[in-house]
Amino acid sequence: MGLNESEAEEVKQLAELKAKLQKKLESLKEEVKTLEYLVSIVDSLLVSKSFRKVEAPQLLQAQPTQVETVPVPQAPEITAQEMLNLEASDGVLLAKMYVTDKDVHVVVKPNLNLYVSTPPFQSFLVSRVLESMKSKDLELVKEGKLNPDKVFDYELKIEGDAIREIRIRNYGDKRRLRELRTSIRWTLEKMYEKLKV
Repeated sequence: MGLNESEAEEVKQLAELKAKLQKKLESLKEEVKTLEYLVSIVDSLLVSKSFRKVEAPQLLQAQPTQVETVPVPQAPEITAQEMLNLEASDGVLLAKMYVTDKDVHVVVKPNLNLYVSTPPFQSFLVSRVLESMKSKDLELVKEGKLNPDKVFDYELKIEGDAIREIRIRNYGDKRRLRELRTSIRWTLEKMYEKLKV
């Protein structure tokens, strides 16, 4: 027995509602993953606060004393004091992270096509990490607690839709550097995992 017009419309509306609910559920699942990751960052920061003297040399092995105590003159080009490999859990190299006393230069592996449109690049790394750090510094400038030339800033080098480089200026302290390293590696790994699906 066929559906009358009223029943057919109701079925259509229920199908649309189901699709919306499924989309919302996927979004919430992604949100839960992000929140769980943020909790893990807070946990690691708590540990680093408790064991600062043990963990600080691991963070910047190359020249820890220079980074901590010796001011380095500004230079027009980035000369890395340390290079870190950002790898996925399966050992695949995702990017190289070059660190100076105030800047970070992340170069994504050339043949690894990670796209700006792939979650959670925009929703997490850009919106919740990079923009959040920039906003906090701008607030400190307004409050007179930070010089404008020390404000955190970033630049993305994109070819087509593929991410090639992430350049960060004035990352601040070692706690923030640790957060950036963890956040960038985690984001790139999640994007890489989506490529494999």
